[in-house]
Amino acid sequence: MSPSRRRRRASPAWEGRKRIIVATFPGRGLYARHLGHPEGVDGVHRPTVRAQHAGPVFGRSWLVRHLDEVDVVHVHGLPSRLSAEEVASAADEIRESGKPLVVTGYHLSDPTGRADQDFRAQLDALIPRADAVVTLTESAAEEMRHRWQVEPIVLPHPHAVDFVRMRQERQRYRSGEFVVGAHLAGLNLPTDPLRLVMALTAAIGRLQSAGRRIRLSVHLHETVLDPGAAGYSPLLVRRIEELVRARGGLVRVHRPFTESQLWDHLFSLDLSVVPGLHGSHSVWPEACADLGTQALLPALTHAATQRPCLVYDDSGEAGAVAESLHTALTTAIEQGCLWRADPEERWAERVKVAESLRSLYERLIGEDA
Repeated sequence: MSPSRRRRRASPAWEGRKRIIVATFPGRGLYARHLGHPEGVDGVHRPTVRAQHAGPVFGRSWLVRHLDEVDVVHVHGLPSRLSAEEVASAADEIRESGKPLVVTGYHLSDPTGRADQDFRAQLDALIPRADAVVTLTESAAEEMRHRWQVEPIVLPHPHAVDFVRMRQERQRYRSGEFVVGAHLAGLNLPTDPLRLVMALTAAIGRLQSAGRRIRLSVHLHETVLDPGAAGYSPLLVRRIEELVRARGGLVRVHRPFTESQLWDHLFSLDLSVVPGLHGSHSVWPEACADLGTQALLPALTHAATQRPCLVYDDSGEAGAVAESLHTALTTAIEQGCLWRADPEERWAERVKVAESLRSLYERLIGEDA
């Protein structure tokens, strides 16, 4: 049946399946919300997941009070404030209770970019204590095998965009220009943001000189111009504006997008240039695939293997990065949108993810016999 057709919302006990209650941490975010069957017929209840408000976070204090209410604990992210010792204590609490612990390696390095050594220590305390581990890509699975001698189950990142929006038609180069966007957020990147903008504008300049019509927009969060914020960078913003405007582009400073605003923004682009990423995986290539926007990601990241995308090398000097970007931009302009996700396939993929997790939980709690 097509995902575009109206569907019945099932009860937790569907066709006699036992309800499995899973404490999922963190309980806020698109990834956690989309782990379940889109019709709700997998019989998996995730009481910690909240669509709009933050649910409880992983930690021993919550577990002591609520472990007897759940069948499985599934962790795919950790609060940065927890020490490795506190993570180990929480994991040991789960093991002593007899409840299974599942860990998803969504990020294998610190997604905040602030304290990767502490983050690695958290993972070193958590992953070896897990009864099962999951990750999103084969490249991440290989890293996990090497670091912790575990054998992860690889399940793809579920769709990001809703199925109605996924079906929106788009025209190639709607404005007659090739629209390129780069979102630099608060300028807290693992690579130099100025070097990236210099390389990107140089690559675009070469293409414009060759007669290509390209419009660039660069987006920043408002904290970069807030004197009270840690990311206050007015001189850097001014230099970025000079470079972008020299190529006829615009710099926009605004509050972080809501999910809906982000989808609208990405849908308005022909190509989204993703800067260096902290962490390992990202919703960005998923949303671009859902919307039919080409994604251009740094080559040396697991996120670049999530969905078909273009890649560039951001590890060298500005000139080398510019050359890599020029090659990727040329390919993007010439090939157009080749990789838009099919809603039927995305629906089936999410069902497969949900049922795979259901089967894993059943095996761990001894309900698969």
